[in-house]
Amino acid sequence: MTWIPLFEIASKDFDGDIQHLKDIFHSFETKIHQRDGYKFSEEAQFAMGWWFYNIYIKAGFIKKLVEFEHMKNPKIQDENGILKMVSEHLQQNKSKARVKFHGDKPFFARYWSWLMK
Repeated sequence: MTWIPLFEIASKDFDGDIQHLKDIFHSFETKIHQRDGYKFSEEAQFAMGWWFYNIYIKAGFIKKLVEFEHMKNPKIQDENGILKMVSEHLQQNKSKARVKFHGDKPFFARYWSWLMK
C-alpha cells in the first residue's frame, strides 16, 4: 500500500507534541490490530517559531480506523471525525499544536496575505 499524506501539523513544542501524536496513533493501531499504519514526514520545517510536518497514513489503516470508531460513536463517519479526535487529544494535553488535512488552506494564510500587501 502507498502512503497518503493525511494530516499537517503545526507545533511550537516539537518533542512534546510528536510524543502525544505517537501515543494517539499507537492507540489507534492497537484498537484496530494493525502495525505500521502511519508515519511522520522524514523532515520537519521550522519557520516563525513553529515546526511543520505531515503524518502519512496507509489507506487501509484509515478505513479500518473510521469503521472501528463509527461502531463506538455513530457521529464519526469519515476522516473528519478522526481529525477531531486527534485535535481533542492534543487540547487535553494542553498542546498548542494545530492539525489540519493535508492540502487545506495554509495555517498562516491570513498572516501571509497581510504580510504580502
